[in-house]
Amino acid sequence: MTKLSAQKNFNMKVKTTAIEKKYKDKKTGEYKSLTINHAKVKDRLNAFWSENPNGKIETKPTIMNDGRVMFSCNILRDKSDITSREATAHALGGTVDEKSFEKLETISVGRALALLGYATDGEVASSEEMEEFIAYQKQQKEEAMFTAFEKLDNCKTLAELKTVWANIGVICNEKEVIAKKDELKKTLK
Repeated sequence: MTKLSAQKNFNMKVKTTAIEKKYKDKKTGEYKSLTINHAKVKDRLNAFWSENPNGKIETKPTIMNDGRVMFSCNILRDKSDITSREATAHALGGTVDEKSFEKLETISVGRALALLGYATDGEVASSEEMEEFIAYQKQQKEEAMFTAFEKLDNCKTLAELKTVWANIGVICNEKEVIAKKDELKKTLK
């Protein structure tokens, strides 16, 4: 395979699906939407197999000592060519049921395909992973805000308020937390 044809194969065109994401603008507080063109794993697979009929995809689950499951996926573009491009990717999850087990396998395949160039804009994470990450971030923020409010509510003096404020971390940038601090500051004078 020439260098030019290898380059051409690396930048495969994969069918994409437009996914609309809604988010809150931190500066204005307005809700906005963003459209992301995402290459689903099934579309990455279709593109891979149409370009690599002699390819090979192997997945292997491993049960970790702590009960979590890790899937490894190895993809080889051409099993008859020892110099063929290949990629290995992993997906790790907690103790899983049947659907979660299958999802982990799909995630590992999607990551390996992305590493071979079967994705849009170099993305590796799946839309499901990104949704889970966004939900995780939201949960972490809510927990941090709850903790911050709890600590602020327990302040009896301005000195305590200053100490708490200095130690609550980046959550102090949230409007609701700032408003709570300012309210307490007025009452503790």
